[in-house]
Amino acid sequence: MVTAEELECCVCCYEYSRSNRIPRVLHCNHTFCAPCLERMSKLEGAMYTVSCPLCRWITCTRASLTLPGALWVNTEIWDQISTERNQNENHSMEDLKDPKSLLIKHSLPVSQHSRLKSTLLRVFSCMPLQSRH
Repeated sequence: MVTAEELECCVCCYEYSRSNRIPRVLHCNHTFCAPCLERMSKLEGAMYTVSCPLCRWITCTRASLTLPGALWVNTEIWDQISTERNQNENHSMEDLKDPKSLLIKHSLPVSQHSRLKSTLLRVFSCMPLQSRH
């Protein structure tokens, strides 16, 4: 099961989508949206390189391929995007049938800052602390 924090890119804090923010997997198995990966990539000779912002592992692909075309889609997240959208569409149709629901304001989603904070805490919790001598 994918958590809510994993359904968004931890670089830009936007939710993944099936159209313009496709979740792509680097060789280190960390996932980011395609636009962020393109911004982070560097053309070095005949290779594109991307340094993972979480672990600094460098992913290399041939420049003859587009970066999104060379990286796999994270299918766990991809499947979750589809499921959540279908659920949201079903709720929207039910809301339209009930006129009282139109008067109720939906609560705001979790703020982008708290999602970023939880992502950073999760990332840094696995790093060993160095003792000072």
